[in-house]
Amino acid sequence: MPHLWIRGIAPELVKAVSRELAAELASVCECPPEDIMLECLTTSSVSNGQFVPSYPFVEVGWFDRGLPAQDRFAEAVDRYLRVGCGVPELEVAFRAYEKRNYYANGKSFGDSVPAEGAGVDEGTGVSAGAGVRAEPEKNLEANPEQSPEQNPERNSEKSMEAELERLRLSNRKLTDDLARARKALQSSAGGMSSKLYDALRE
Repeated sequence: MPHLWIRGIAPELVKAVSRELAAELASVCECPPEDIMLECLTTSSVSNGQFVPSYPFVEVGWFDRGLPAQDRFAEAVDRYLRVGCGVPELEVAFRAYEKRNYYANGKSFGDSVPAEGAGVDEGTGVSAGAGVRAEPEKNLEANPEQSPEQNPERNSEKSMEAELERLRLSNRKLTDDLARARKALQSSAGGMSSKLYDALRE
């Protein structure tokens, strides 16, 4: 997420610009490039009893990030897929999902059901443009019930705690080793030079 469904543009052309496009879209959305999903659809268009090339069209499914971000996103899609791929025309449409109506592995991204009349199509969970807007995807709070793969913040916190505990144990061991070395040094100080004694004492 965001997810781009692309039709009417050869997959090879999309592939050629995909890395740069995903990087720019990730910058707009403030998410990792691997979160940008580009899906090339194979479609058959018919007009006047004939098969005709599908019209270049991109549908973007995402959590609303506001109009300035949407405008920058659409401009980048146009620049890479229309201009970059040499397509004469391209249309882009956005579908904003509500967090409460979006699920991953059976878990909703939202905490509560939107109020009645919030402008959400109950069949698709898509905002109809009115009512409550979804928060940007980057502001989603971590769900403590998620697995570490689904909840990187929680996983990172546990990793930091484990690393801190490992460092504490290592520090204790070094402190004990140093104390033993000093004790051994004191007992054998009579037989070594004062320079060596001072160096070991430090």
